[in-house]
Amino acid sequence: MPKWKLVLVLFGDVDIDLRGAELPGEKASLRAVVLFGNVDIYVPEAVDVDLGGLTLVGHRRDWGSERPVQTGAPLVRVRVFGLFGTADVWHVPAELASRSFREVIRTLRRRRRGELEA
Repeated sequence: MPKWKLVLVLFGDVDIDLRGAELPGEKASLRAVVLFGNVDIYVPEAVDVDLGGLTLVGHRRDWGSERPVQTGAPLVRVRVFGLFGTADVWHVPAELASRSFREVIRTLRRRRRGELEA
């Protein structure tokens, strides 16, 4: 993964799977501009995420950020600028790492709704 990336979402949904990405050094940056859409970013649970930016009539959420940060963990800075858009960062547990992307999405969303135990 290059040092930084830019994602533009306009009237749509984008899923970004960083589970297998190789980070350049200790830090990487991702910027997302979301207009009338949604971006979901999936990172391994061992990666620390700094989520910020500005969202008007939308939200930014970091699912799984309540876990303790590991010393020396790589950092991904995510900056979201949105208008009527949403951005969600999902920390993927190690036990889901080998599953298909579709299975990971289903399992994480079901856990969020309380249908499955974490």
